[in-house]
Amino acid sequence: MESTSTFLHAVRKARSYGIGEFLEIIGELSQESTRKGLLGRKTKELVTFGIALHKQCERCICIHADDAKHIGASEDELEQVRRIALFMRSTPGKDEHLWKSWKKSWQQFVLAKGAIKPRNRELIALGISIVMQHRKHIRLHVRSARSLGHEAEAIVEVMPIALLMDGAPALSQIPSLVKALEKTE
Repeated sequence: MESTSTFLHAVRKARSYGIGEFLEIIGELSQESTRKGLLGRKTKELVTFGIALHKQCERCICIHADDAKHIGASEDELEQVRRIALFMRSTPGKDEHLWKSWKKSWQQFVLAKGAIKPRNRELIALGISIVMQHRKHIRLHVRSARSLGHEAEAIVEVMPIALLMDGAPALSQIPSLVKALEKTE
């Protein structure tokens, strides 16, 4: 768990500094989103595109759709990310029955045939969940990504992407991500 411990070490280090140093460290963490890791560049760009769609930032959507195409993403893959973003937007409120229905529908969608591997669909949903600040979703998508074969280090690579796209609000979700990962070990 080298990248996990490096990432968490940087976050802990950030807590002990003032705002200037803190922002500098956040900038460094955001740079992680483009560094080579367990996730390929295309997967990272599809996660970024999903977050852009969720945030409904037209400029970001155009930039990240173009970047994804440039590095080899197909129109089918981009369409699948759009569907993931729509699915995530349809998240029910506090009604537990609706949540159970949503979760069952999500599981069917994730496992259905498509352009993006199911485990990577979970990472796209996780990126959106972090930006949504939705702990229940974070737990669900971490658990599912792990059960579909992603290592914890690969899952952690989603956080710097969320930081890049959402800044401090995403930062507040680090404890939820860490807790969800700990429950899968």
